[in-house]
Amino acid sequence: MDSPKTSDKGYGRDDWQKHYETGDMGWDLGQVAPPFVRLWDEKKLVPGTTLIPGCGRGHEVLFLAQNGFQVTGVDFSPGAVDALTRSLQEKGLQAEVLHQDFFELEDQHDSKYDLMLEQTFFCAIHPSQRSRYVETAARILKPNGLLAALFYATGEEGGPPYDTTAADIRHHFSSTFTIEHLEKTPHSIDKRKDKEWLGLLRRK
Repeated sequence: MDSPKTSDKGYGRDDWQKHYETGDMGWDLGQVAPPFVRLWDEKKLVPGTTLIPGCGRGHEVLFLAQNGFQVTGVDFSPGAVDALTRSLQEKGLQAEVLHQDFFELEDQHDSKYDLMLEQTFFCAIHPSQRSRYVETAARILKPNGLLAALFYATGEEGGPPYDTTAADIRHHFSSTFTIEHLEKTPHSIDKRKDKEWLGLLRRK
């Protein structure tokens, strides 16, 4: 995820919306992240109720919808929601698209999802929000639900994107998730080689 740096408070809704209005979306791969395709091919992702926070233009939403998942994409940027809604209509696919802040999901989402997919959202929020991210993920996932994640390691200060280390992941998630797998994935696209932690985290 490549985007201009901002203040220590992180990006707000208007900041992200400007990227959609100007077409400045360096984080958008234009495709499903290859490590997720590989997880699907290896049958490590099982169709079920799935939520994707900060889904952006929704390449992962489209991919999972094509493969039998009941998908909900969440983004608070109107540009993201509009783009994904159009893509779903053009492809004749069914998915729920919520124009909403992930952290403010209502209680009807509690323990609803079998799977949550993380792709450049954890790194997009300010590090001060990471504990809240984990709390929300734990709240919406069913017990034994899976968080399949690509955490972005920039190796740089500031953000977004904000650097994520293996120690960061263990620190934030270990109390409520069992970390079943965590490694630098060899299947990233070229510009993200050695920058993505692939994690499979199981809700306790």
